[in-house]
Amino acid sequence: MSQSPQPGPRHGTSAWSQPAPAAPPPSGNSGPAGGGRRPWLIGGGVALALLAAVGVVVATTGGDDGDSAAKKPPAADPSLAEAADDPLGEGKTYTKVPEGCELVKAATVARLAPGAECEPSQFDNATMPAMITRMPRWKWPSGAADGPQNLNVHLTVGPHAAGMFDMQKKSAEEALKDVRDVTDSRPLDGLGEKAHVVHGVDREPFDLAGAKVIVSDGNATFTVELGYHPQRSGLSERQAVDGVVAAARDVLAALA
Repeated sequence: MSQSPQPGPRHGTSAWSQPAPAAPPPSGNSGPAGGGRRPWLIGGGVALALLAAVGVVVATTGGDDGDSAAKKPPAADPSLAEAADDPLGEGKTYTKVPEGCELVKAATVARLAPGAECEPSQFDNATMPAMITRMPRWKWPSGAADGPQNLNVHLTVGPHAAGMFDMQKKSAEEALKDVRDVTDSRPLDGLGEKAHVVHGVDREPFDLAGAKVIVSDGNATFTVELGYHPQRSGLSERQAVDGVVAAARDVLAALA
């Protein structure tokens, strides 16, 4: 004799696990009745519904509507790339440079080093592609009573000149560090876009000193350097520094 299936234990009161209505028993001996509980069927249907709902949410949030567009990062500004390619930014662009010996006024040289004569560099008249270079040198007569002194200008005008400022500054501070003590190193205001002055004094047995100013303005970078004998020249450190700064102002004013 076939027996009706016994109801299994209930697991909570969720609708997912409630028994389905019993179906009439099949005729004949066809095995276990098929009209019992089917919690797996009901739960599976609900799970499919949930998966479908999740798919709708994902599709909605991943679309190109206004809300999602507001959450996307802004597109790269092409002007930023252009600025990176243009190291000059809003700086000046110089195109006219006088001859090397005309960069520093005669009156400035006379105050700083009476009797010094200018020697143009072989590069003073050479204009390379996209670059102008001037490297004049004012020398004191050999055997002068005020000792060996030199005033040098090194000017570069070109698209990459601005990148030379830090290199020139580091050189002024460290190139002679094994034989010279730096006694002054500081930025200067009111001279080009940026300027820095360095002064150093030789250690014994050497007996020279030097003042150097580095200036960057637009597409021009230059240095003005004075090498002098502190005792024999009668120049103080302050006078030497003021002298190279005055000469640097002459150079900047000569550019156009």
